[in-house]
Amino acid sequence: MKFKIAAGFIIPFLIFMASCNSQLAISNSPVFLTISTFAVSSIATPALTLTPSATFLPAQETEVVIPTHVLVADQTHQAFMFTAAPATLEARNVKCKDGFVLEMGLDVIRVSNNQWTLFTCSPKPPSEESQWTPGAVDYGKRYTQIIKTDLTVIWTIQHKIFDYSIIDRPDALLIPYRWTTDGRFLYLFPRYYPGPSGGTDSSFLITRINDLYRINLDTGDFELVLRGEQYGAFALSPNDKLLVYSEHDRPHIIHVKDMEKGADVQVNLNEDIIVAGGFVWNPESTMVVATVGYGKQAGDLYGDLSGTAIFVLNPKDMQPQKVLAKDARVFIPYTCLDNSYWFAQNIVCLYSINDKLDSWNKIFTLNLKTGEVEYLRPFP
Repeated sequence: MKFKIAAGFIIPFLIFMASCNSQLAISNSPVFLTISTFAVSSIATPALTLTPSATFLPAQETEVVIPTHVLVADQTHQAFMFTAAPATLEARNVKCKDGFVLEMGLDVIRVSNNQWTLFTCSPKPPSEESQWTPGAVDYGKRYTQIIKTDLTVIWTIQHKIFDYSIIDRPDALLIPYRWTTDGRFLYLFPRYYPGPSGGTDSSFLITRINDLYRINLDTGDFELVLRGEQYGAFALSPNDKLLVYSEHDRPHIIHVKDMEKGADVQVNLNEDIIVAGGFVWNPESTMVVATVGYGKQAGDLYGDLSGTAIFVLNPKDMQPQKVLAKDARVFIPYTCLDNSYWFAQNIVCLYSINDKLDSWNKIFTLNLKTGEVEYLRPFP
């Protein structure tokens, strides 16, 4: 009787302990997630009506700006990598020839648009360890393709036909500066990743792009627009017809080029400045705002500006008007409303980068008609 009672107690107790140990083992066990490696599927080459190579014209000056296609904000990196990208890349016929690998495959959709797909292929290195060894890979054999989404046209840009020295390395390619709104042109520039970062206060006003190129999507003609040493900053008008740029060695000289007729007109601001840029066109492409920076006699390495002034230039008469005299708050253009530099008609947003003053890290507005500067809000 005593044995039966003891057994009746011990057996449930052992079952209870076994259950607890099992739960503890489960809750403390590591969880491993296996993710498949992403690879672009091989697909048959479609019948194309045109497969010409781009024609390179050694020197012609024009120019452009800004990528057109942006991923949906809530589309995560992982979702794009494992869900959207493979199907979309396959549908757009994104593939490299044998012995080549796709550069920055996750960026292909972002830099393309609804009519064209842009991607770059690089020679496969002998080994992963040798890819950074100088001369191990001939990046002059790289090529960039632009494929029409209906697969009827392919333009191929061989990198050996232009100065590719800035991207003579792994993780580099040609990327868009702007697809023009009329669909005729694509402006590109060579880019390597992760790219430059940091810099002086004056670097906020320059355009951090090396050489700028353009391809005619109707004819395949590929041309040099501006060399990096020619300019300090540039911006294409919203209608793609006018290009404004400052000279690299003479920042007080501002050019406005007619991209249709080729006429290039310049104006002298007659200011003792070290940088001019931060160009902001109005939506109608009839006026451009320019910010210029004055150097310091001495000072810290990065805070190289003693102040900034702001000019307005009308391309029709090329008579620059100074709307804000030299200001120690050191202003740069800022996108303050709906990703736009414009707060209202004739009113632009500015950001103060002089960390020695109370204005630092604050947003202001400038009325281009009256020259009045008003505090708007703290950053951001």
